[in-house]
Amino acid sequence: MCPFKKVPWLIALAFLLVILSCVRKHEQDNVFSEEVSWRETVVAGSGDAYMEVRHIVLKGSNYAIGKKIAERALEHNIRLNPSGDPVRNKVQRAYMEKNYPMYYERMRGVADGFGISFDNNEYDLSFLSQYQLSRPGCSVVFYPGTFTLNGHGILSRNYDFTTGTFQGRRPQEDEMAVMSRPYIFEMYPDQGYASLSLCAFDLLGGVLDGINAEGLAVAILADDETLLHYEREPFAGVGMHELMCMRYILDTCKDVDEAKEALFYAKHYYSFVPCHYIIADRNGDSFVFEFSSIRNAAHCVEGQGPQWVTNHLLSKYPSMDHFPEKSMIDSFERYRTLHDSIHGKNRFSIENMKTINAAVASTDMDFHSPEYAPHRTLWHSLYDLQERRLQVKFYLGESAEGIQYSDYINFQLESE
Repeated sequence: MCPFKKVPWLIALAFLLVILSCVRKHEQDNVFSEEVSWRETVVAGSGDAYMEVRHIVLKGSNYAIGKKIAERALEHNIRLNPSGDPVRNKVQRAYMEKNYPMYYERMRGVADGFGISFDNNEYDLSFLSQYQLSRPGCSVVFYPGTFTLNGHGILSRNYDFTTGTFQGRRPQEDEMAVMSRPYIFEMYPDQGYASLSLCAFDLLGGVLDGINAEGLAVAILADDETLLHYEREPFAGVGMHELMCMRYILDTCKDVDEAKEALFYAKHYYSFVPCHYIIADRNGDSFVFEFSSIRNAAHCVEGQGPQWVTNHLLSKYPSMDHFPEKSMIDSFERYRTLHDSIHGKNRFSIENMKTINAAVASTDMDFHSPEYAPHRTLWHSLYDLQERRLQVKFYLGESAEGIQYSDYINFQLESE
């Protein structure tokens, strides 16, 4: 036999070995790589102020990001407890693997960070709780670039919340106010879009508002009207809780069209309260995504120029003429105030936007109670969709002289 006839087989075998080696290396790089860049700094407030805000910058594989967040949680005495629902936990893990693989890798990192087997069905690794979720009551406006003086799309958001415990009571000496430790996460994963977001409640997926590298911005608001008329039905379901779906949008979507598809496709549940969302992109498009009060229908309310939203269902009211004459919630009043400030005007400066949001901020100084804490606008954030930049001020406390806020602080996503 001619020895040269064996050469093609040897070449094929060598080629196959190279391919297998590359596949194994790719799997190791994406699943087991623990190389991560981490930076954490206090950017507003202090231990003496009501709020202490930390800015965390993370760069690395999704696995490494999840593991580092878990290690950081352990350092601050945050623990994972068995959930008592092993079937749900198993299905949740499978759901994430199929529908949100980058988050699945972060869950794998969380398991290793806590020293728990990833296949242990006693634990829900998709939720890394600072404390349970609560009700975000807010006012948000999106200004397309055609309506701003600098030509940039801007999302302007008030985040309103209790300054007390989850029950709204004034904290005792051994208690911490529920919103006293928010985070600004600046994340650069190996897979998925880089993002800048304000987070609380869930360190892994707790996005309250944010922007990604494609100039897509998101914000969440409570649906107070549904809470007024229907009994809450919170539970740990399979899929994405009310904050995690905002992380999902930032990780995976580049514009409003992709965000709509993603939200319709996702399996939703609420862990504490029903919410709705405003999504906007750098092209000037926006929409509000919300569920009917009985959760049987999902709606997209399209923006036509500037779009604003408070804490009632937009899909339920074709116009302000349909608003109730009286309501126990102030959402309708804030919506009217925003309408009067925005409707019919052509151009808005950043200062105009700050003034408009200040007009609907929660600043009632007549509230006096020895037992309950006041609600306040805990931050005002401005997202520049063209620059991928966040400008934000934070509530620091109050005294006889009035409410104290930090100066506006700027954060910028790095360009690729």
